[in-house]
Amino acid sequence: MKISKLFATVSVAALSLSMLAGVSANASSKKDMHDMSSMKMDKKSSMSMNHSSMKMDKKSSMMMMDGLEMNMNSKLPKGLKKATNAKFKVGSKVTLKAKHMEGMYNAKATVAGVYKTNLYEIDFMPTNGGKMVKNHKWVVSSELKAKGALKAGKSVTVLADHMYNMKGAKGKIVKVHKGPAYVVNFTDTKTHMVIKKHKWLTQSELKAR
Repeated sequence: MKISKLFATVSVAALSLSMLAGVSANASSKKDMHDMSSMKMDKKSSMSMNHSSMKMDKKSSMMMMDGLEMNMNSKLPKGLKKATNAKFKVGSKVTLKAKHMEGMYNAKATVAGVYKTNLYEIDFMPTNGGKMVKNHKWVVSSELKAKGALKAGKSVTVLADHMYNMKGAKGKIVKVHKGPAYVVNFTDTKTHMVIKKHKWLTQSELKAR
């Protein structure tokens, strides 16, 4: 009897230890699962934050031309007449052959506007006192103020605001190019950003596609 009781006591003790071990293992397993879940969430959260930061950085990156920041909210000058006999109509799909700025050459574009006006290549001194901009392409007649006819060598005041620190600048006409003048929407080949209503391009700077 005593031996039977001893075996029974040992069996109960062993069973209790086994149950405690099971509970402990289960708790440890749940903790591990929780930790793994947290890691997954943290990784996902981190990826989301990094992706968001990349978008913000890309969105906030400045578009530059001739060393000055582009004004993406620049408006068309008033009083422009639409060109009726231009080679490329509004909506035409074209490839850009101009190199006014990085990401422009060979960019895919759509004609957003075409106007009957001459275009002018100019030198000008930015209003912020920066380095003189040489051979800027292009501005149109209504974006220049001068005494007398607009011709090469004429001193002018720039009324265009395509770039910051451009409006009000003093400059000089370097070259006159006969119109029409084109406005285009294009996808930058470097940043892949869509540039809306970029001013200006000449007809020879566009190629049909």
